[in-house]
Amino acid sequence: MSEALITEFLAAARSALPNVALGSIKRRSFGNSAAMADVLIGLIVSGEKTGTFSIPAEFRDRPEAAPVVGDHYLVTRFDGTPALLYRVTEVETVPFEGISQRHVDCEGRQLRDVTAWRAVHWDYWTPTLARIGEVPRADMPVIYQRFVVVHAVS
Repeated sequence: MSEALITEFLAAARSALPNVALGSIKRRSFGNSAAMADVLIGLIVSGEKTGTFSIPAEFRDRPEAAPVVGDHYLVTRFDGTPALLYRVTEVETVPFEGISQRHVDCEGRQLRDVTAWRAVHWDYWTPTLARIGEVPRADMPVIYQRFVVVHAVS
């Protein structure tokens, strides 16, 4: 069922954006639960959250999924249904300890404090790294990206 909804969503996006080249579209989701995904998608759709962060370990098995300026990402809800499409406008790799106020200004209000951002993301990435036998480090690379929403489910 989700694939049919995704096909329908992408057809609607292409129709609504006739002057935008929507070639290869990457897929992603946000959060580690349905509730968290809904909160993050809401922040993105409202325009409050205009960027995100990842670590290279998340792309170890699928390096082609890593963000590149100009990429379009289809964001799905936790159940796999489409929510929105965004275009990456900026990508920068920064050490975890180098994340600054400029970087976290793209987050929702609760994570626009660097100390709060570091605490949440350290905890979030710890299990991801543990699965591959690594631990978070202050100098670990973090991929910062900014984006603009180009289409959303109405």
